[in-house]
Amino acid sequence: MSKKVLITGGAGFIGHTMAKYFASKGLEVKTFDLFQPPKTVGEHIVGTIMFPDELYKAMKGCDYVVHLAAVLGVARTENQRLKCLNVNTLGTINVLDAAVKAGIKKIVLSSSSEVYGEPAKTPISEDDKTFPKSVYAVSKLAGEEYVKAYHQTHGLDYSIVRFFNVYGPGQVAEFVLPKFIRAAMIGTPPIINGDGKQVRSFCYVDDAVEGVYLALTSKEANGHVFNIGNDRAATSMLDLANKVTASAGKNNLGVEFVKEEHADRKNAREIINRIPDISKARRILGYEPKITLDEGIARTIASGHIPESWTEQA
Repeated sequence: MSKKVLITGGAGFIGHTMAKYFASKGLEVKTFDLFQPPKTVGEHIVGTIMFPDELYKAMKGCDYVVHLAAVLGVARTENQRLKCLNVNTLGTINVLDAAVKAGIKKIVLSSSSEVYGEPAKTPISEDDKTFPKSVYAVSKLAGEEYVKAYHQTHGLDYSIVRFFNVYGPGQVAEFVLPKFIRAAMIGTPPIINGDGKQVRSFCYVDDAVEGVYLALTSKEANGHVFNIGNDRAATSMLDLANKVTASAGKNNLGVEFVKEEHADRKNAREIINRIPDISKARRILGYEPKITLDEGIARTIASGHIPESWTEQA
């Protein structure tokens, strides 16, 4: 009999891709989200993680939970700080309470590389200190600590995954890479905040969801935090913009630089270098990202699916 997994935030960019991947691996998938997506994998339940009873009903009969649901995006989390804290911390507590009540065997929590803040060194390992610079980062770190606490008080098995700049078809154009792609597709220069020297390492969504699957299904992963990203896809924002315009066949567009005071991500929140050390995930999970940055950009452009709003993602 196949195992059943509930994915909170399952109608979103990562969640929808994850549902399809999990189903291909033989898991019975249920998704839970605020809205009804145009396409679903398995049973979909419309609900909010702020209502514990809705969560419990959704989890009944499930073996596993992957908790993705959160308030995210630089502009949204900065403009709605209280909502970000409430949903990402209290919502996570609701998920954990429901998981215990429903007899869930294991939960995988989606966290973020934002918890590290500006690292003292790169690549960043899971043992490095966390220096969150934003309400969003604090909320994700709080969620991690609650998961660990519920393991101690209720015996709930867990793994935590810290995503590093996941991208791909269906990601809303509030994130840097789809924002660049959307600009190129409509023939406008990609807009870069600051000088474009900020470095990120981008992970294609298919690779990211495979990492979550490995963390979910491996007993050796229990009680561990894993960086999930691609350590071979580091690039500056300026180079990224040039890659995107070249891949879109729009080399003549150039780029547009925006000063900090007009940017979504202010200097106080900016992180200059963010590259993951994924040796732990390689060693324990056998995780290995396969999609190069150039290939991932080309796939995302070819999909033509770069939604403007959050509810268009799935």
